[in-house]
Amino acid sequence: MTANSTPPASARLPYDEGDEAYSKRLLLSANPYPEGDWRHDEWYLGWSAAEEIDENQSYDWATESFKK
Repeated sequence: MTANSTPPASARLPYDEGDEAYSKRLLLSANPYPEGDWRHDEWYLGWSAAEEIDENQSYDWATESFKK
């Protein structure tokens, strides 16, 4: 694996998966981990962190969807 390649999914942290999910405009409901699993919360934290730094404010919390 080179420095710029993406690690295999099994080696990635849920936080990083959540961050990537936001970048791909996946909704919070796309969280693949069940509630109560620590990975569910970590995935959400990654997604949420990406949303907070999104300069375009692409996500609309009122409609729970991405803006067109």
